[in-house]
Amino acid sequence: MSEADGISLSRETFGGTAAQFTMAAVGFAGTVIFARWLGPATFGGVYLLFAVAKIADRPMNGWSLAAKKRLSESDSLRPPAFGAQLLFNAFWVALAVLAVLVAGDALRAYTGLALAPVLLVLLLATESMYETIESLVQGRGRISAATWNDTLRSVLTLPLQLWFVALPGIAGAGMVYGLAVASALTLPVIALFVSARPAIPSRTFLRSLGDYARYSVPTSVLGTTYDRLDVLLLGFLLGSASAGFYEVAWKLTLPAVFVADVAGRGLMATVSARHARSGDGEGNENENGNESGNRNERGIGRDVSNTIAYAGILAVPIFFGSLALAESLVVTVYGPDFRNAAPLLIGLAGYRVVRSQSGPLVQAINGLDRPDVAMRLSAVAVAVNLVLGVLLTLRLGPIGVVIATIVAETLVYLGGFHFLRQTVSGLVPISRPMVEQVGAGLAMFAVVSTARASISVQSWVDLGVLVSVGGVVYVGLLLAVSPGVRHTLEEAVRGSFPSL
Repeated sequence: MSEADGISLSRETFGGTAAQFTMAAVGFAGTVIFARWLGPATFGGVYLLFAVAKIADRPMNGWSLAAKKRLSESDSLRPPAFGAQLLFNAFWVALAVLAVLVAGDALRAYTGLALAPVLLVLLLATESMYETIESLVQGRGRISAATWNDTLRSVLTLPLQLWFVALPGIAGAGMVYGLAVASALTLPVIALFVSARPAIPSRTFLRSLGDYARYSVPTSVLGTTYDRLDVLLLGFLLGSASAGFYEVAWKLTLPAVFVADVAGRGLMATVSARHARSGDGEGNENENGNESGNRNERGIGRDVSNTIAYAGILAVPIFFGSLALAESLVVTVYGPDFRNAAPLLIGLAGYRVVRSQSGPLVQAINGLDRPDVAMRLSAVAVAVNLVLGVLLTLRLGPIGVVIATIVAETLVYLGGFHFLRQTVSGLVPISRPMVEQVGAGLAMFAVVSTARASISVQSWVDLGVLVSVGGVVYVGLLLAVSPGVRHTLEEAVRGSFPSL
């Protein structure tokens, strides 16, 4: 039996999303400060290094997905899963040290950072280590606790980064030092939430991890390559300044997928626990066993449908808001040097809408113990994004790579939905809550566009007024016309605050 089987998705999503917003507010403040402080080229170079680090740590992440899957199946598997993850992390960091000795000069030239090889190993040993342990906590279904601890890490990161960047001769490297120190400080805290002491895994358990990891590792590599391919291509084809423009647009649209990401993590654990129980039921040669399996299958379809129905609740207004205020947002927040990021902001906001739907579908597929399907979807996405990205970027400039990403993500959504529709029953692709969200978003766009025509955005105050008007219109209309939103919000709040 697994603890993840009994979690409340609405409660965990509500708590996790609240933590995500807190974390995003801190991170957003940091990007504004450092983008203005360092300029597009150095700021872009730091994020090129972060992108390389995310590619380099994907085997660690993929192994943690396998450990998360096994841990979510039974509470008794926590100690060996924890131990196996720590052993793999240590092995991979040691391998990275050897790799940067060979490729250090190329990494320095690509990022423009003299200490790039050392910084890369530092990120793997701290931030990547932290994220793999956090994945195990998510496997327990404790999504809110994991996200709040990550918020603590973000709160520590910003002042540390400010201090390091301000030191003479440190500049962009200080952003890496601050993140690494904050990750190291909060690593013991997240380890406590695993609620188990690491144990040496048996050969049988390692084989079970390997069976899953042979798909989850390449899927993680492909998935993150796909996520960061845009900025990597821009850095290679157009230089670090273009990567800087892309990164500020990426950060401005990041809140669009908060609900989808948090709910997707909880969905994976819930589906995994239900599927494991369903498998036991189907293995029984009696009518009750078959009925149990069918109920779990219907429950999975219902959970997935409910998740995607509300996963875009933030993505929709951010997309319509970007259509109305793209240039005003970029120039007011990051300064006139980043004006070229405005078209990227609109494109990435559109991508986030698609991702808010496809992300939970892929998480559900992983929970069904089909990492091979997720891997194939990721491979298609990377191939399409790479080929189209190069062609369209050379032809259209930075916006070309965003168009390629939207096309690739749409293929992931269609492939994921096709697989799930054949695997579980009761899956609903378009629901009333989705229509209500789009309707409220359109109304918000009309109001904000009209107001923007009569207000000249000269300051944060002007921008804040327009954003506030849009938020009030969207939330007000949604609460007025959507009983589903009202019910889901009430359930989540009551689950998070039982005394209310």
